[in-house]
Amino acid sequence: MIKASIGKLAVAFNPAEIALETGFELLDFTGNDAVLLKDLPLHHKDPFDRMLITQSINNKYPLMSDDIKLSQYNCRLI
Repeated sequence: MIKASIGKLAVAFNPAEIALETGFELLDFTGNDAVLLKDLPLHHKDPFDRMLITQSINNKYPLMSDDIKLSQYNCRLI
């Protein structure tokens, strides 16, 4: 939604509603996710990607990405 707010992406629907309608579960960013950011090595400097990495680690969920830098973290990639 940040990209949409600065005009780099057109979003003509509510992504949260679509996700729920199609069976996805929304995952909140928690305090535990934030705490893990402190000790996460700086292999990747994008703050949003780092947030996704901590969620993947804390929830034991795989992360779908083709970003090779993410393979340096203790999260499962698909």
